[in-house]
Amino acid sequence: MEEYKRIFKQITFSLLIIVIIFFIGIIGFMILEGWDFFQSFYITAITLSTVGYGMPENISRATIIFDAFLIFSGISVVLYLISSLTALFVEGDFKKIGGILKMMKRIENITNHYIIVGGGKTGKYIIDEFIKTKTPYIIIEKNQDRMDKLIEKDEYKNINFVIGDARDEDVLIKAKIFEAKGLLLTSPSDVDNLYIALTAKTLNPSLYIVSNATSSEELRKLLYAGVDNVILPPEITGKRMALMVAKPNVLSFIESTQMDFGETFGFAEIRIPENSWMVGKEFGELEISKTLDIIVMAIRRNGKAKYNPKSNFKIKPKDSLMVIGDQEDIEKLRRYVIMAKD
Repeated sequence: MEEYKRIFKQITFSLLIIVIIFFIGIIGFMILEGWDFFQSFYITAITLSTVGYGMPENISRATIIFDAFLIFSGISVVLYLISSLTALFVEGDFKKIGGILKMMKRIENITNHYIIVGGGKTGKYIIDEFIKTKTPYIIIEKNQDRMDKLIEKDEYKNINFVIGDARDEDVLIKAKIFEAKGLLLTSPSDVDNLYIALTAKTLNPSLYIVSNATSSEELRKLLYAGVDNVILPPEITGKRMALMVAKPNVLSFIESTQMDFGETFGFAEIRIPENSWMVGKEFGELEISKTLDIIVMAIRRNGKAKYNPKSNFKIKPKDSLMVIGDQEDIEKLRRYVIMAKD
């Protein structure tokens, strides 16, 4: 992004200098030869364009020197402008800039999205999942080269990103934090994650924030700062390794679900709005599994999950259905849930 800004600045600077030289030429000819504005404008135009129509006779030596100065100045600036434009086309930057302009248009229209801080390995896994589930997102990444390498791949050519430091309020605003639904902090620095979380909560108190942490002590600090969920990679890795040894078949089954059912298979939490037709009904009356190829694993209420709910379990407003199934059926269920009461 910075490289593109640099090229645009070069082009803008070149055009500005040409305009300045043009006006210097007009004023110079008016002073040196006493010509009126329109004659001076005409002589300046043919001088800078080097069309070769020729100068009026009996001009002073000062005017000849001034005219030569205009020619060399104009040629130099035009060559500089041509080199900048050539960089856009020959080096392929023009196509990249076109892609960035399209991305800026997408970002302009995005709402209820998630902001991913960091486009590294962890960020890439999040992007993959969001692309698969069609979840709107914007990435904030400090490293321009990292994003350039990422968008070279076809599957990432349409990703949305902002180059900058997420600790800067202006960068968070560029990522439309006021319209964002959540923030995911993937930085390996606990201090950075803590600072970004505090800044983000100040800008958007309703933001749902998830962060990683390196220790239990840092976890507590992040929770105090308003982070809603904190993940400890060492703890997850340790539990996973222990499960591989203690219950290898269980882990193998969990990992195989994604491969067996395909890329469109996944998990989801679907919140039931207050005006949903489901409110007040028993779970058995919903007949979700009969209508869609979806399994309701649990119903979440007030932060607690009721696993394998019985048929007489009554649905209340703001309950969440924890489901597993095909993404297409999950989307159908989302639309099914929000249908209002008769």
